[in-house]
Amino acid sequence: MKKTTKLTALFFAALLASYSVSSCGSAEKTDKNDTTDAVSVPETTAAVTEPALSDDLPEMDFGGYEFQILSSQTTSQHAITAINEQTGDVLNDAMYNRTRAVEEKYNIVFLDDYLPGDAWVANDVFANSVKAGDSAYDLAMLLERGAFSMTHEGYFLDFSTVENVNLSKPYWNQNINETINLSDAVYMTYGSAQLCLYDLTFVLLFNQKMIGDLGLENPFDLVLDGTWTFDKMYEMGKAAVKDVDGDGKWGERDIYALEGANNSLSMSYLASARQRTIEKNGSDIEICLLTNPLIEEIFTRIMDICHEPGYCYQKPLHQDTYFHVGQALFADHTFYSIIGLRDMEDDFGIIPFPKYTQDQEDYGVFLSAGTRTMVVPTTAAKPELSGAVLETLHYLSYEDVMPAYYEVTLKEKVSRDSVSSQMLDLIMDSIYYDLGMTMFNDYIKDPIFTTLFNANRDAYVSTVNKRMKAIESAIADAQSRNQ
Repeated sequence: MKKTTKLTALFFAALLASYSVSSCGSAEKTDKNDTTDAVSVPETTAAVTEPALSDDLPEMDFGGYEFQILSSQTTSQHAITAINEQTGDVLNDAMYNRTRAVEEKYNIVFLDDYLPGDAWVANDVFANSVKAGDSAYDLAMLLERGAFSMTHEGYFLDFSTVENVNLSKPYWNQNINETINLSDAVYMTYGSAQLCLYDLTFVLLFNQKMIGDLGLENPFDLVLDGTWTFDKMYEMGKAAVKDVDGDGKWGERDIYALEGANNSLSMSYLASARQRTIEKNGSDIEICLLTNPLIEEIFTRIMDICHEPGYCYQKPLHQDTYFHVGQALFADHTFYSIIGLRDMEDDFGIIPFPKYTQDQEDYGVFLSAGTRTMVVPTTAAKPELSGAVLETLHYLSYEDVMPAYYEVTLKEKVSRDSVSSQMLDLIMDSIYYDLGMTMFNDYIKDPIFTTLFNANRDAYVSTVNKRMKAIESAIADAQSRNQ
């Protein structure tokens, strides 16, 4: 198991490189062959002198140009880039200061980038604007799978040709950007300015009081010594299940082992076993749904466990029903949704979902679909300014906003103890990106895993076979667009 150390600038470089891609196979083989994992930061008492990081861009005067980013507000992630008001919140004000710094450096004024409506509305507004030849937008934050379907159709500039953008800098997420762009062209990007990437990372919470009251092993210790497994979590969860009112039914007075989102829980377990539904190796894309038997095995097991009477309460995504009132031992949450538990009376711990078996080398963490990706419209009035703004936004986010988000908002405001703080480092270092759960979400995650899980249907192979033609067609279409 990887060991993590106290967060430093080096850690962020490692964090942004931690999304790994490999071929279909077992968890053990995947881990041993995985050469793109984050670099560990060695513990040392000696001072380490790091070269100063910069965006390497000079100040430029654009004469008060009104800069417009297109985005849509959400209740599940940070999707607004230009923060124009201070609130006293550390994260908000770090983003506000970033906005002011970019404005001053380039003599521009950020317009509000909020668009009423959901993410699909923003995608449609963007597409219609570009089709009309409108130069209203200088940058856009678009729903990732919507943008993915628009590549090579004349909507986006290739970032590798945009002046003032240097995608080799550590504040850009090179690994994930290489995964989502299927050719040498780079039409979509992720980096430090997109907190939504971290907002939709799924973690497991446990009620520390219930652990103590039940005399159970400390999950923190199990994680750190590498023995936090599916079997161990199941055993501990069963100890918590209780029909409090004795009516033989499971309702609002009873105690559950796990409270989990009904459209993400099984995916968290698949990622924690370090299994992907789609593997990308260079330009080759392999569908692993049937060729890797572990996927079906793990999914079937999770279906059986989570549909045991009293074991799992299935909740809507990003909500909490029983965990915050002490009626569930475990709960899945995103980093963003954890913020809603700040007033929870019982202390809770934050850990990754368990390994499938103890032989598995590393933990795996699920990153959900729904994030926003950055694009530059082909109709941008000043593409060189769009590039400069984007580069500086990511640089300043790396230097100031990400530390505020991670160290202050998560570690200090949300995490209830120093060990949970250490767990956050480990979790961020274990994110396991899967195209089938993100860009091809509408062909794999929702119609197969979410549908079967919610219906408790043991029909994995037949469902995959029914969906395979659509999946293959979607992948072929994506590849043809990127030739």
